Amino acid sequence: MKKGVLLLAVLALLASCRTSDESIFDHVKKLCNKDNGKLWGVNLYSPVLGVDSLRNIVSNVSDAPKTFPEDKPVANSITELDGKRWTMILWPLSGDLVHQSIVLVHEMFHYRQPELGLWPDRDPNNSHLSNRDARTLLKLEWNALKFAATCKGEKKKAALADALSFRALRRQLYPDFIAEECCLEIMEGLAEYTGRRIVIPSDKEFLQSLSELDYLFDSDNLTRSFAYLSGPLYGLILDQSGHSWHKEMNSGSDLGSSAMEIYGITLPENLEETVETAKAKYDFESIDAAEEAFQRKLEERNQTLRKLFAHDNIITLECPNLSIQFSPDSMIKMDDGSMVIYGCTAFCDWGSVEGHPLKVTNDWRRIELPRLDTLSFNNDTITTSGWTLIKKNKHLR
Repeated sequence: MKKGVLLLAVLALLASCRTSDESIFDHVKKLCNKDNGKLWGVNLYSPVLGVDSLRNIVSNVSDAPKTFPEDKPVANSITELDGKRWTMILWPLSGDLVHQSIVLVHEMFHYRQPELGLWPDRDPNNSHLSNRDARTLLKLEWNALKFAATCKGEKKKAALADALSFRALRRQLYPDFIAEECCLEIMEGLAEYTGRRIVIPSDKEFLQSLSELDYLFDSDNLTRSFAYLSGPLYGLILDQSGHSWHKEMNSGSDLGSSAMEIYGITLPENLEETVETAKAKYDFESIDAAEEAFQRKLEERNQTLRKLFAHDNIITLECPNLSIQFSPDSMIKMDDGSMVIYGCTAFCDWGSVEGHPLKVTNDWRRIELPRLDTLSFNNDTITTSGWTLIKKNKHLR
């Protein structure tokens, strides 16, 4: 009897999991159908592959593949499988229904970005956001944008002008990275904005939801993640203008310039004086103290990385058709455009390598691995204390 009860319980649990799988897709489909192109001109709902840790697939398409290939990276991204494009997500989704829906719509927007002309032609490098002044000005910009989003009239315009002044001074100091910042704000910032806008139509609740992203204020790595907050903040403020700004966006757009034009803001001639006067209103003292501590930590980290990836201490691998599975928060952009990534898996024609960390050259053709003391071989697998390399049957060159 007890075994029968246990079996029924397991079956009930499995049934509930299937219901949950279906309900999140159905829920997001209803949200996308409700919008039905009002935001971007197309219905964002798209085919999805939810891939679990065993590479089993859950999908909103009845004839989708059942398993995901071992030699392809798994991440929240867009992928091609069986000759079709798919929105891919890590399964199961975490968090409540709102958070799950935001993630799904975010990735579905990526699926639509190329046809909307909103997919940049390169992977942006914002390595300047490791520098103290750039990080400080970015956080001041965020705080000013948050305040502007709560105000109306001249008060809103004044706070937005402060935000744009912080932004302009940062770009005056780092002119080579203006296009790079814009690129990531369009690529990831608009995706995050869209996920939240479709799921949370209320401006007040939308702004409240952004508190989930406040961890970025304490992040060691903003080079790849800053746009997840900048994009939604500018998107919300542009929405509050009542202007049909979405139709004017393209892959080279600047959200800050759009806000400046729509709200009729002119930047002051002396940015440095304006910033010096305005910064106290946006928690500068706390930001400055945190950045001073971060810079000490950053120098220690960089010394470690310079030693770890010294020219005479690396193994360089040619990696045809390289693709990498990683979290944006785990990636550090270096000044030469290369990336040091912690806890990632890279796939290419000859096999895969999992590293903690590994370095990817700026042309995405080679991987550098540190030479480590511990090394073991098991058939086609090479293992060290920091990375594991698995070869296919092809010869590794």
